[in-house]
Amino acid sequence: MRKTNWSIGAVAALAAAFALAGCAEQGDVQQLNQNEFTLRGMIASDRQQINSLKQQIQRQNDQIEEFKHGAAGAGGVASSMNDRVASLEAEVKALQAGMAATPGAAPPPAGPADSVGAAPAPGMASAEAPSGGPAPPAAPAAIAPTWPSELDQEIADAKTSNEPGVKIYREGLDAMKAARYPLAVTRFTKLQHAYPKSALSEPAEYFAANALFETGGYDQAILQFNDLVMRFPKGKYAGAALLREAQAFVKLNDRIDARLTLQKLVADHAGTPEAEAANTMMKDLAND
Repeated sequence: MRKTNWSIGAVAALAAAFALAGCAEQGDVQQLNQNEFTLRGMIASDRQQINSLKQQIQRQNDQIEEFKHGAAGAGGVASSMNDRVASLEAEVKALQAGMAATPGAAPPPAGPADSVGAAPAPGMASAEAPSGGPAPPAAPAAIAPTWPSELDQEIADAKTSNEPGVKIYREGLDAMKAARYPLAVTRFTKLQHAYPKSALSEPAEYFAANALFETGGYDQAILQFNDLVMRFPKGKYAGAALLREAQAFVKLNDRIDARLTLQKLVADHAGTPEAEAANTMMKDLAND
C-alpha cells in the first residue's frame, strides 16, 4: 500500500514539474518576443541618429565648399578663411568618427583629400545602376491606409466627447483632415504631454505617427507606432499601428524588420483585417 501511494505521489510530482516547465517555457517565449520588439525600437532610434549625423556632415561639407570658393575668388590670401575651412574639415572628421561608432552606421565613402564635399548627398542613389548588377527587389503591393476612414469616425466621436484635452485633439484631427500634417503632429503631441492619462492619448499617438509617415518621416513614425503598441498592446489601434510600422520599414528597404513586425501582428491579432493584410504583405516580401 505504501509503495502504491509513493508511485502515485511520484507521478503527481512529475506532472507538476512538467506543468511548471511548460509555464516557464511560455514565459520565456513571451519575454523574448518583448525583448525583440524593444530592440527594433532601439534600432529605429539609432537609424534616426545616423540620418541626423549624415545631414550634419552634408551641411558642413557645403559650408567648406562655399569657403573654398570664396577663398579662391579672393586670390586665396584670406588666412582667416583658411582657418575656418580647416576647422570645418575637423568637425566633419569628428562627425564621421561619430557615425562609425554608431551601431549599424556605415561611414560615408571617402573622397579625395582636397575635396571633402565631393561625396554624394546622403540618401541619394547613383543615377545609373551598375551594368549587369542585380535589379533591386520589387516593392510589395501597396495596401491602402485605414487612417482616413478612422479619422472621420474620430472627428464624429470627438464632437460629443468630454475627455480632457478634447479641444486640442479636435484641432489635431482637423489639421490631419486638411493634410496639414506638421500642425497635426504638433497638436497631438501637445495633447499627449498635457493629458497623458486621457483616453485620447492612444488615438492621438496613432494619428501623429500616421502624419509623420505621410510626410516621409518613416524613422520617427516607426518609433511612434512602436511606442503605441508597447503602451497599448490590446488597444483599438494596435493592429493598424503594427501594419503601418511594417510599411514604414518597407519604405526604408528594411525587409527583415518589416517581416518581424508582420509576424508579431499575425500572432497577436489573428483573425483581424490587419492580420489578413499582414499575410498578404509577407507573401509579397517572400516572393521578392
